[in-house]
Amino acid sequence: MFEYRMSSSRGRVLGAGPSTRPQPIAQAVAPVRRPRIIGELLVVVVLLWAYDMVRGHAEVREVAALRHGQQLLHLERLLHINIELSANLWTTQKTALSLMASYWYQFAHLTVTLAMLVWCWWRRAHSYRRARNALVLTNVFGLAIFLVYPAAPPRFLPGFGFVDAVANAGFGATHGGPVTADQFGAFPSLHLAWAVWTAVVAFRLVRSRALRWLWLCYPVVTAVAVVVTGNHYLLDILAGGAIALMTLGIAHRIPSRRSDDRHRPASGSGHPGPVNLARCKTFLGSRDGELVPSCPER
Repeated sequence: MFEYRMSSSRGRVLGAGPSTRPQPIAQAVAPVRRPRIIGELLVVVVLLWAYDMVRGHAEVREVAALRHGQQLLHLERLLHINIELSANLWTTQKTALSLMASYWYQFAHLTVTLAMLVWCWWRRAHSYRRARNALVLTNVFGLAIFLVYPAAPPRFLPGFGFVDAVANAGFGATHGGPVTADQFGAFPSLHLAWAVWTAVVAFRLVRSRALRWLWLCYPVVTAVAVVVTGNHYLLDILAGGAIALMTLGIAHRIPSRRSDDRHRPASGSGHPGPVNLARCKTFLGSRDGELVPSCPER
């Protein structure tokens, strides 16, 4: 068994073994292979199919969805957090703000999330599988709730006075896009769940400290946009964020067959080589208490 120890030289971690002479960092960290793109596309196709199946039951779910939407609004009134109507009416009076919020709601949701997923696949292969698994779990939980607890968005509730800002912006009552929205899938907000997933993944993987903190503003802006456009309740926002954080935690604990490839010894050696701390961060890994190097890609 080999143990890591700190050398007297600054920026070196040496492994006790037959030789402690510093070796190139390339021998310490094995490259991680990206998942095959065909398999990733298959996952997307299956999720779209499941989403379409749930959306296909819209007529059956309409009565229950309207009732559940009113229940959510009533609960918010009891909790004194029913800010949706005032925010919606105030924003619709500001044409520029209303258009900005509507375009953000319509395009940022899918574009930003997929861009982050592709970037993670291409540039952070060692973390991609866990990030992808969290996003898949988020959608699975969301679709399951849509099926058993359909909820109409505020803009659909008759007599409550909400304005469909996205429809007024020219996108129609169904908010047509690349993927037609589930009209009765307000609770939880997948817009917010995806935004939280994106922010957490970026915060963990982006190297720039300023950009990491900037990414945390993304779910906040998304939350404002989906509320002021009349598409979600505040409770939807809270539920969506909670689901995203829960699935990220679950995915982090699921063992990944290849995500820990960087733990493997260098080819041809029986133990990990030394690691240059000038280019790597170290932390106690989850595998038997090993000191695992986590290095940025070169």
